[in-house]
Formats: sequence, C-alpha cells, structure tokens
Amino acid sequence: MKTFIAKFIFALMLVTQFAIAAEEQATIRVNDPWVREAPPSATLTAAYMVIENTSSQEQTLVAATSPAFAKVEIHQTVKKEDGMMQMVPMPKLAIPASGKVVLKPGDYHIMLIDRKQDLKEGDKVDLTLEFASGDKVVLSAPVRKMPAMEMNHPMHQPENK
Repeated sequence: MKTFIAKFIFALMLVTQFAIAAEEQATIRVNDPWVREAPPSATLTAAYMVIENTSSQEQTLVAATSPAFAKVEIHQTVKKEDGMMQMVPMPKLAIPASGKVVLKPGDYHIMLIDRKQDLKEGDKVDLTLEFASGDKVVLSAPVRKMPAMEMNHPMHQPENK
C-alpha cells in the first residue's frame, strides 16, 4: 500500500510540475495579428496585433524579426508640437502584468522595413517577437488592406536620425 501511495504522490507531483511549466510558457498570447498591405512601390509597412500578458509579472517586448523584411522595429506614433504625426522607434515595449497592449494604426506598431518580396492581401508574414525574459513568440500574420476608417488617418513621418 505504501508503494502505491508513493507512486501516486510522485505522479501527482509530475503532473503538477508539467501544468506549472505549461502555464509559465503560455504567459504571452498574441491575438489578431495582421500586416498592412502596401503599394508595390513601398518598401515598408507595419504589423498590428494585441499582445496579452497572462502572467503576474510585466513582460517586455525587446525585438522582432521577420524573414520577409531586412529590418523590424518597435514603433509608436506620436503627435509633435506642430500637430504632425511621427513614428518614433522604441527600444522596448512593456506589457503590463495581467494586461495587454494593442498595436494598431496611429499608435504602437511593429515597423517592417525593406521588404524582400511583394506582399498582397491574403499573403502571410512570419514574425518572431522576442521578450526580455528570453521567451519568443512565433506567429504568421495575414496581409490585409487598411480598414476604410483608418485610410483618412494623417500620414506618419519616420523620425530622422
């Protein structure tokens, strides 16, 4: 009987460890990722999504990569003193504990620079998001046309360095 109880307790501990490990690995969820369709002459575009942090600690997005683009940056669109909108690179983006950050046109976004291939509506763009914790989230974002209500948004001007 003692052997059975010992085996049962050991099995229960293993199941608990696997459940905890699975929960820790799934702390970042990405919902509704998409990439803006750009004209064939454009060499850059942007990716949007909702990044959700299900953990009890802040997570920090520090980089992103894509095989379809030479360079990928985290950006935020800000309003300058003259009223013009400007895209500003950010070294990182904090995702609050048990919270989310929405990447959308006119706000936070992933800037995709120097396109290596033509992309049209319906294509997929592979992206890898890298976090300060060392975690990576790999996703495939569909290319979509810009929603009609966003088409009237003022054009953004990249920051010159």
